[in-house]
Amino acid sequence: MKNILKLLTAALVIAGCSKGFLEEQPSSKIFTPEKVADFQRLLDNFDMIGHTSVLPQLSADEYYIVSESSWLSSRTAVERNSYIWEEDVYGGEVDIDEWNIPYRTVFYANSMISQIDRAGGPDGGDGGLRDVYGQALFHRARANYDLLKNYSVPYDESTASRDLGIPLRKDPSVDYNQPRSTVEECYDLIFDDLVRSIDLLASTGPIPQRNRATKLASYAMLSRICLYRREYGLAEKWADEFLKRYDVLIDYNTLSSTSVAPFTRTNEELIMFGISTKYNNASSYSSARTFFVDTALIDLYDRDDLRRSVYFFERDPGRYVMKTGYNGIALVPFTGMAVDEVVLNRAECQARGNRLDQAAQSMNRLLEKRYREGTYEPVTYQDREVALVHILQERRKELVWRCLRWDDIKRLNKEGANITLKRVLGGREFILLPNSPRYVFNIPQDEINRSGIEQNKR
Repeated sequence: MKNILKLLTAALVIAGCSKGFLEEQPSSKIFTPEKVADFQRLLDNFDMIGHTSVLPQLSADEYYIVSESSWLSSRTAVERNSYIWEEDVYGGEVDIDEWNIPYRTVFYANSMISQIDRAGGPDGGDGGLRDVYGQALFHRARANYDLLKNYSVPYDESTASRDLGIPLRKDPSVDYNQPRSTVEECYDLIFDDLVRSIDLLASTGPIPQRNRATKLASYAMLSRICLYRREYGLAEKWADEFLKRYDVLIDYNTLSSTSVAPFTRTNEELIMFGISTKYNNASSYSSARTFFVDTALIDLYDRDDLRRSVYFFERDPGRYVMKTGYNGIALVPFTGMAVDEVVLNRAECQARGNRLDQAAQSMNRLLEKRYREGTYEPVTYQDREVALVHILQERRKELVWRCLRWDDIKRLNKEGANITLKRVLGGREFILLPNSPRYVFNIPQDEINRSGIEQNKR
């Protein structure tokens, strides 16, 4: 947060905003746009708004580093320490993007919300204010959720009113310190922002500008969050709201299995663009040969499962790297919203509700689009637990390299899945036990020194 004024100036220069859009003022409340187009230019500047943390990808079990020397050669301490779940994931590094970038998004969103409120609210002025206000609410909610799930314990209804969340910043001031709110208070704001955004956003979607929030994006985000909180009835409700408005899946038989970028930036399943912060060990199509997709994950794909050739490239014999994901050209994990995730959310919730025929129908509709034409055999479920095992395995295979696996491990371990992670480097073994406090990342030390907020225990 300490460089936020400089970053704001850079954002507006990059966005090409109109003259007078930003004037130097002694106050920290310096954001003074006058037109909807000014707000939209900043919202469209995806270099400054919309990135999420890559820590969940670096810490999860979708890849392995080939040797201790390769691990030691990692570009940053963050990459080394997150791989072995070190107590201090940053290794003394400061100015950490995983913390600063989401708060930068919150700052921009708050600035827009505050300015529009002072001008009479989203229903005042010209007609586009409602939409940009809704977009700002969406971005604030997504950034706060990214921070909360990474820097606070997984949601537990019995302790949420006491568990430490994140500092909630609700206005654009940059010259004050905010203590950590409770997890419950954080989620209250996140849900309020997303539900309000649905009423305000102009487009249902998808729209050509995939970086712009739509009602579909808000429905998908609500379903994702409720699933993470293990509120399966609500996760299904929001998935249903999404899918009754838009339910299009790509037939992977129509995609190139040899292209390094089989998806376009506006493909039919992509609802909301999203990328993580950039680190070498989370990049796709890596040529460094220092890390590869986890072998156990690759082995899950059947011979006729097209996802193996659409998602992965065999860099060396038996060693695979990721191709570019749903973003089309990105070299970082895709962290946006897409139809397949929502379908899987609903299928899991249907199975948990013991509506096995519905769950099978959802899964068959997805998987017939993923297998080589004429080879897929529809599934039927007779047992709830067997259905969940299958659905969760397909979820792991489908939503690869999207920074979702780490969150799934956390919530499933809260359900008693007992997933244990293991790394081996130079003869040393590193173990992450289920429900370990190291599933919660430590807050960067320079933020602790600046604000005095309480550090997480790892």
